[in-house]
Amino acid sequence: MRRVPVVLALAALLAGCAAGGAQPTRAGAAPAASASAPVDPIPAVRDPKNLAGTPPCALLTPAQLTTNRIDQSGRPKDVLGAPGCEWDDKAHTREIRIYVDIGYDVLRNVYAQRATFPVFEVTQAAGHPAIRTKDLVDGTSCSFRVAAAERQTFVVEFTSLRQGLEEPCGPAKALAEAVMANLPPLKS
Repeated sequence: MRRVPVVLALAALLAGCAAGGAQPTRAGAAPAASASAPVDPIPAVRDPKNLAGTPPCALLTPAQLTTNRIDQSGRPKDVLGAPGCEWDDKAHTREIRIYVDIGYDVLRNVYAQRATFPVFEVTQAAGHPAIRTKDLVDGTSCSFRVAAAERQTFVVEFTSLRQGLEEPCGPAKALAEAVMANLPPLKS
């Protein structure tokens, strides 16, 4: 049952990608008649990293997984065409999932759907544009979507499987930053 929100969130994300992810306007608000371009809520990627070509199960090192109390091997996952990997521990107290999306403007597509998330924040991970979301305000899962480069995005989801014992967004951000530290620079 706990995987349903992940699948639904990824389905909504991919549906937004397929639909082009148009930028929403406030309900009932007329378009602004301004001569200046609207402010982009998603900052540009600086110091792009190459996410393409790295298998999702290789995005975290064994040492990083051990630090996060993960003692099981990663299992490749595929959710609606997005390659990924999932890890957990033998005690079944935490799960980590990473999905990779190459070719879509994931952050802008998710931003266009921001009203569907009870917790939504445009933020950064290791200096790269990111979006933090939770499907439930008091839930034990937290996701960071991080743009490693233009149209190269990964999603890290951390889930604490013991209700109320661990706030999930701190570990999710640390894992996203660990992935960024492992990626090579994008060569032009």
